[in-house]
Amino acid sequence: MKNIHSCTLIIAFLIIASTGFVSCNSDNETTNSKNVKSISARYLTPLPGNDANPYDEVGWLYNELFDKYYNDGNLGGSVSQIASKVQAVADSSDSFNAIKGELYHDVSSTRVVYLIENQTSCVKNVISATNMSTAGKSSLTDFINFFVVFLKTESDCNVIYQKVVDYEKEVLFNTLLTDTDKRIIFTTTSISRHLAYRINKKPKKNTDPDWTVLIGNFIASTEGAGNGPGEAVTFSLVTGIAQNQ
Repeated sequence: MKNIHSCTLIIAFLIIASTGFVSCNSDNETTNSKNVKSISARYLTPLPGNDANPYDEVGWLYNELFDKYYNDGNLGGSVSQIASKVQAVADSSDSFNAIKGELYHDVSSTRVVYLIENQTSCVKNVISATNMSTAGKSSLTDFINFFVVFLKTESDCNVIYQKVVDYEKEVLFNTLLTDTDKRIIFTTTSISRHLAYRINKKPKKNTDPDWTVLIGNFIASTEGAGNGPGEAVTFSLVTGIAQNQ
């Protein structure tokens, strides 16, 4: 049975790669799945997922918590209030609790404010503080700096999606990168891809806010990834909400 599921996912991925993308206008994307590990949900609504990214469950979880936060009518507040609301939403998620990990810390309001107020220097400072290799730090720094500028001129969600997938493919086969490098990079790109796709997808759900993707969204996931995928999700989500209220 396990082999059958594996073959199904491989065939689905090859079909997507050879036939192109679904329309950005599709309303069939299931981002509010109660279980981000559901193979059937990903098979039916593959975008903005990328099964070639071994940490793509993180992006699906980000989508789940994003939807639940706004569907519950949580509309901002102080950074500490936003952090508390996001944590409550996360704690109610089985998917989040499954990947939370022992190293998880609640989101620091002080760190969120720092990232928001230091957009020009935070990428270098955060990535320098990770335990990534020199090659890993350079790769992720270049990608984040490029991607933020790229999003200012590109609004086609499929083009944006492919740009991230192309980078993820490079990372996957880069023998100079360590396992730690790839874990942090793939966690960051998974959240970045899911977020950028949903923000640029049209039409939007009535509950979706009019967000602008800013550098803090991405670098918060990088800093959080140092303690695990759960912290990457909540740190990035709190920062994004605080930046866009």
